[in-house]
Amino acid sequence: MDINDVALNINAARGAGHIRLGFWLNKKSNKTPEEKAAAKAFLKTFWGTLGIVLVFVVILFILTGYVMSGTQAGYDGEYEESRTGRIEDGQVRCVKNELYYVDPETIGLPTGLPEGTHINLYFDENGVVIAGENADELTDVVESRVILTVSAMAAMVLVLIIFAVAARKTFGKPWFQWLQAIKSRKTGKIE
Repeated sequence: MDINDVALNINAARGAGHIRLGFWLNKKSNKTPEEKAAAKAFLKTFWGTLGIVLVFVVILFILTGYVMSGTQAGYDGEYEESRTGRIEDGQVRCVKNELYYVDPETIGLPTGLPEGTHINLYFDENGVVIAGENADELTDVVESRVILTVSAMAAMVLVLIIFAVAARKTFGKPWFQWLQAIKSRKTGKIE
């Protein structure tokens, strides 16, 4: 790759063009002092950005596994079908061809659940309720884990923005100044 080609098209070739230019500059022999400083600053910026992204990819991978491990497919036992009911007057109200009311204690749920709590009910082949679970609690667990994962993604974006600003002002400054010098040249030939 010729630096003149990159210099002429640097405004059109954003990210990948800058990365190619940075690696080309590091391989270039007979660098000026400015080019040496820019090449060194490019490597610090590139490897720093890559390191941050990889750390967050690992964190997001772990958090996604954590979120998925908390989601159950439902009741673990044998059942023929399932329905959703809700607490109404201390009983689980469910419709299965007709209206049913089930005592929460008979299906392993505590009494005193708040009105409107959603309950997953599981029926055997005879249509008898064999188990139940608090669907609202399961939903809350999954929601809190998803919020944690989204917060981690937002933190990643924030850290990358802060890193970009800090790099421009500190250790990456020679690289960004050198890029600006290339962009400002209008003749197209770089010596």
